[in-house]
Amino acid sequence: MVSVNLADAVIVGVPRHNQFCTAANMNADDFAMLCKTEKNAILSSYFDATSDTAVARMIAAMGLEPKQTADLRTTIDGVLTDAMYTLLVAIDGGASLGGVQQPYDLRDQTGEAISGDGELEAAAFEHFHEH
Repeated sequence: MVSVNLADAVIVGVPRHNQFCTAANMNADDFAMLCKTEKNAILSSYFDATSDTAVARMIAAMGLEPKQTADLRTTIDGVLTDAMYTLLVAIDGGASLGGVQQPYDLRDQTGEAISGDGELEAAAFEHFHEH
């Protein structure tokens, strides 16, 4: 089992106004929700004309018609959803990560487990496929 402690990790893109959890009291549902929030922020940045991401610049350079842009957005949304959902399920041990299937020990700052008991997989399904 591989251990990851959130006290040593940085979660990029967490809205500062988010008061539902802190790294010290995070649970599987909170973590999955933050991942979904980050996925949505990444997707939005790709289609924001003011964004300076490499992907946003590539999409803008395509000069797509509105329908084509909408279709591309739907496709990229699906890709990001699949990738992030698979990663969360893999952390919980329910899918392989790079061909290796094992549970990973993801913990908050107090040492409480966020993964490994199936709760992260269930929360990932709820946030990525039921909402």
